[in-house]
Amino acid sequence: MATSKPLELSTISDELLINEQLNILQDPSANLSFEHALDQYNTGKFTKNANGKASFGFTHDVIWASVLINNSSVKSIKKVLYLDSAWLDSADFYFIRQNEVVEKAFIGDTIPFSARKNPTRMLSQQYTFKTGTTQVLMRFESKDPLLIPLFLSSEEVIQSNLIASSYFYGFLYGAFFILLVYNIALSISLKNSSYIYYSLYLLSFLSFNIAYTGHGFKFIWPSSVLVQQWAMIFFLYCYFIFGIAFCFEFLKLKLFLPKIYNVKKWIYAGLIALAGTLFLSGEQLLITKVAIILTSFLVIIFLSLGFLALKNGHEMVKFFIPAAFMGAGGAAISAVTTWGYIPYNTLLFHSIEVGMLIEMSILALALAFNLKEMDNARIIAEVNAQVDYLTQLYNRRAFTDVTMPQWHLGIREKKNSSLILLDIDFFKKINDDYGHAAGDEVLKGIAFTLKQKIRKSDVLARWGGEEFIIFLPSTNKAAAIKLANVMRKKIEKMLILHDGNSLKITASFGVAESNERSNKLEDLIKLADIALYKAKNSGRNRVCDIQETTEVKAGQEENNIHSLR
Repeated sequence: MATSKPLELSTISDELLINEQLNILQDPSANLSFEHALDQYNTGKFTKNANGKASFGFTHDVIWASVLINNSSVKSIKKVLYLDSAWLDSADFYFIRQNEVVEKAFIGDTIPFSARKNPTRMLSQQYTFKTGTTQVLMRFESKDPLLIPLFLSSEEVIQSNLIASSYFYGFLYGAFFILLVYNIALSISLKNSSYIYYSLYLLSFLSFNIAYTGHGFKFIWPSSVLVQQWAMIFFLYCYFIFGIAFCFEFLKLKLFLPKIYNVKKWIYAGLIALAGTLFLSGEQLLITKVAIILTSFLVIIFLSLGFLALKNGHEMVKFFIPAAFMGAGGAAISAVTTWGYIPYNTLLFHSIEVGMLIEMSILALALAFNLKEMDNARIIAEVNAQVDYLTQLYNRRAFTDVTMPQWHLGIREKKNSSLILLDIDFFKKINDDYGHAAGDEVLKGIAFTLKQKIRKSDVLARWGGEEFIIFLPSTNKAAAIKLANVMRKKIEKMLILHDGNSLKITASFGVAESNERSNKLEDLIKLADIALYKAKNSGRNRVCDIQETTEVKAGQEENNIHSLR
């Protein structure tokens, strides 16, 4: 007879994995009755589970297991048979003393959670062992992977474990929820598909985890056996599909791997069609098997695409590769543990959660880095929109935006401001005689010279073509004319070297000052433009201002500028 030495309760620690002490019988017919199973045990048909096997993978077989437990004390001892699995269709327990069944219990996913006598997330059954030996004969069946890690524990240890797991899952779900809300907000505000798919990827994993850890059955759908049977599988497919979509967008395959990106619609369509066909078949075991196979390959897909994108110059992959290795790698380890290819271990079985927690942390850094890069790109774009590319001075639009606050402050405080408008003399001839590259050198040289002479509060800009403009807050006309002459003399002494040629240049300056009647910056610019025309019409390389008379006269002079230049 294949029997094991009875477990002695007095020598057992508070919690013990007892799979090595089990005797096992696999029933391919799945219709063996309790009486026949007990007869098979008594005739030695059960075999020793010497390697402590806990996972029987994808099988239609029913697993019968037997263990002998001895209580040598005079007092009864209450223990709990605890399965670290939340998704067994049925787990039947028969407690036998002296060849008679003294107690039996039927639990599993086919019974609503609300009907359970022991309301633990994982399947468990209490029993009070009286003095002497008790045989526990158990029957396990599932359309999901058949995983039966069986612990002999106590209520106190289980409660302690539940408290510890509550802290872990509270932290895990809290972190996932915060990151989920954050990425949803980013996806809405930035319209970036990476954040959208990452949000769906997180939501799928969170929903899958809630289903397979038993939290969903306990807290969300305690009366729905149908939801419990299919929720985990459905969310596992969502996790895989949205993981692929997130990978495609995060790695920017459109830019770095366009050939793969161009067939993404076919990949999505194929995955959805595969999932739909499988679900329509109703073969739960096959559906789950394919889902776990796909999940196992997720790490290979992620890392392969990641290294290809890295090879093509995608810097963000330095975050993605270790994150994928931990997240998808953890999922793969959990999958092969569930499958039974590696021996059951609590840490290995829950490695998907640990891996996803690490992946989440790394990708949070990656997305924050990506957001920073996007923000930097936005700032650079905004700066480029305000800066003249050649001279690195403000452009015409930026000059107005920057000057306006100081202009209005001067009006409120009744302080006069001045404005200088200058134009390079005979600039067209420089371009014609020496080429536009020489003209560019002249513009850059003058821009550098002007920057050396202004205050931090002054606003210098390239006004257009060969014209520059300077706004001088809290400055009267006399001070502005003095500064303009300093600049004029400095420019006159400049020597621009280009292709062996030495270019001498001069510039003409127009100066205007605001007064109480001035309330528009445009009017001050018009006056400076008239003064500039006066300087150019008076022989160039000089500083001129105007005595404001009437608006009509100013307008007439301005209208003549372009015809006389």
